[in-house]
Amino acid sequence: MPNIYFVDDEPAIRDSVQQAMLIEGVMITCFPNAVEALQCIDTSQAGIVVTDIHMPVMTGIEFTQQLLEKNAHFQVIVLTGHGDVQTAVSAMKAGAYDFLEKPFAIDKLQTAIQKATDKLDLMQENVLLRKELDMQTHVGPKLLGQSPSMVKLRRDLVALNPTQDNFMLLVGDTGTGKRITAQYLHDLHHPYDSELYALAAHELPAHNETEFKQFFFQRLSKPQIGTIYLYQADILTVQQWTWLTDLKLECNECATSVIIAIHTPPTTFHSEFRRFDLLPLCERKEDIRILFKHFARSAASRYQLPPPTITEEEIQQLTNKSWSENIKQLRQHAELRALKPSDLSGLNCLASDEQKSLNQRIDLFEQTLLIEVLHRYHGRLKDVQLELQVSRKTLYDKLKKHQLDKTNFKNG
Repeated sequence: MPNIYFVDDEPAIRDSVQQAMLIEGVMITCFPNAVEALQCIDTSQAGIVVTDIHMPVMTGIEFTQQLLEKNAHFQVIVLTGHGDVQTAVSAMKAGAYDFLEKPFAIDKLQTAIQKATDKLDLMQENVLLRKELDMQTHVGPKLLGQSPSMVKLRRDLVALNPTQDNFMLLVGDTGTGKRITAQYLHDLHHPYDSELYALAAHELPAHNETEFKQFFFQRLSKPQIGTIYLYQADILTVQQWTWLTDLKLECNECATSVIIAIHTPPTTFHSEFRRFDLLPLCERKEDIRILFKHFARSAASRYQLPPPTITEEEIQQLTNKSWSENIKQLRQHAELRALKPSDLSGLNCLASDEQKSLNQRIDLFEQTLLIEVLHRYHGRLKDVQLELQVSRKTLYDKLKKHQLDKTNFKNG
């Protein structure tokens, strides 16, 4: 329910409306005049305003015009005298949504407020959809997926008011996209010329509160920094979380956002911050199809290769896989899939899900790099050798190790 305000210079009417609405379970804030209402209403959050037309100092029409100049989404219902058609017309021209004739029944007021609420909800829904569409088409990171969790995440990020929630938690396992989500959030709510500043938690002072806060304030005060992205926050001590919580209160009106990326938030402090949860792939399997195709096609485009043909059987097998490192691992597999020549493009080309050791990771990187360079030079080993700065024997040994045949790249 949006905030509802009632403005009338007659105390008896204000009291009766407030009591009647309270009985119906509706909270309504009353003001004796338009000047006080303009001073107190938070115009950053659109709501419903019911105002009398004829008031001293500032009329309801003047009040409506000034209010809508601050936020055009406010829905204003004006109260006019019986049969005062001309006044009602003037109010509607000023931007009022509806009008009621005095004296009015409470049920009619409730109906008018409900209709205004429905219209406000629809307007705000359209604003969110337009902003979300703009973010999905702008240059920068995209939050892909149509699972309920991803739809809700995008909507919550778009609807966020950074002036009220400028300290946030991104909670998720390794590879769930915390860094991309932070950049998405930054792009949503900060100017294009501002930057996201990445900061590892181990860089923060750990033993002195003054040093800790000064360290933050030095960065918060820089106009080019729109967002501080604090990652690996699981290592923060209880003392540092206490300082962060105090810092949040001190920076209540700060234009810079602070986004904290963490696997498991501390139970004592997590309620102090606005929290967004990023689910692992095993809990949003319906997104694997679109993510895998996007990563594979992006890699193919980057290396000027034809997009790979990904079969329904392949998608099904991918969906049934266990992605221990989530999107990070899926992207790695998709890029390797795009780089593989056609006769090696089956599912067998995908690396094992259990890529835990350093040697396995190095082998996969080496294989991907070789495939990329072989594609670039269409299998010409002399050019590959020169770029990678390896001996001919070493190059042949590597090709043999990874079962790569230069002839498969001739027409790449």
